[in-house]
Amino acid sequence: MKKRCLSFVLLFILLLTATAANAGERWRLVSHAMPGTSQFHLSEIFCNTVEELSGGELIIEPFAAGVLFPVFDSFDNVANGVIEISMVYGAYWNGKDSLFNLTTRPGCPIGTYAEAAYLDEALAPITEKLYAKYGIKYLGHVQESPINEQLMSVVPINSIDDIKGKKIRTAGIGAQFYRALGATTVSLSAPEIYTAFQTKNVDAAEWTYWDDNLRMGFNEVALYVLDPALHNGTNENLPLTVNPAKWEALPQRLKDIVLAARDRTRYYSALIYVEEIKAREAWKANKNITFVQWSPEDVKKAREIGLKLVIEEGEKSQDGKEYVRIYRDVLWELGYKEEAQLLGYEAK
Repeated sequence: MKKRCLSFVLLFILLLTATAANAGERWRLVSHAMPGTSQFHLSEIFCNTVEELSGGELIIEPFAAGVLFPVFDSFDNVANGVIEISMVYGAYWNGKDSLFNLTTRPGCPIGTYAEAAYLDEALAPITEKLYAKYGIKYLGHVQESPINEQLMSVVPINSIDDIKGKKIRTAGIGAQFYRALGATTVSLSAPEIYTAFQTKNVDAAEWTYWDDNLRMGFNEVALYVLDPALHNGTNENLPLTVNPAKWEALPQRLKDIVLAARDRTRYYSALIYVEEIKAREAWKANKNITFVQWSPEDVKKAREIGLKLVIEEGEKSQDGKEYVRIYRDVLWELGYKEEAQLLGYEAK
């Protein structure tokens, strides 16, 4: 009898152990992207890859914007361990530290994914240091944005002077950029933008790119599109950040899997721009929308204003100065010599 009881106990323990192993470590990932958008699909690819490569040892569930809590609470919730991991645009955190403003680079001349990734790899040590200052581990970029965002509006903005007096939804240094052009700005999360257009509580808004904006239905309420807008430049659109304690608790094999999933997601993020090209054509096929391009003179002036703002932000801290130095060195190296010199580059 004792042997039989002991056998049952051992079997019960083995079953519990197997169940725990199968359950795996469970994390939650929050995104600033809306459900059904290409950006949110990237978080799904990332999570599915982690689960597949780990054999279920690490399971990460993705949550879209506003599902768990407001997007702008994401920073503190990662730092405090309320959630474990996130893909949320870094410019949202300029209220924490002005250096986050440089996540957005108004006036940036870079126009390819490879160049953008090269620049953000060069800037990674400063970005990692910045997040660490606030208790967050930075794991690098997931998505770069070589395509300039649209500026969608319910009123025509045919020139740089037409910006004056307009109320624009934007974020980060983009807000400073449009204020420098004479606009007023507001901060709205993605779910609020459609209604703001409908009610004309904003004259214009940027959020993201052609495909996602189409999926959000903004083509139904925005009558005009400025293409390209110049407030953001090429930048890191989806950084991967994680709670440091949760990260350090992972065995190295799972850390390696997370980074491998990040790199696989980068590959798919590059393919997204094929969908962007298709979506841009869908926007242009809409006869109710007017497309606007500024004159070369207005574009040049806007770029110069944007680059001046980058210098001003950089001057606020030693890390900011180092950020600008790396930025201008990379621009010079890649052949964007005029913009590098506007940022203070001096040929050696």
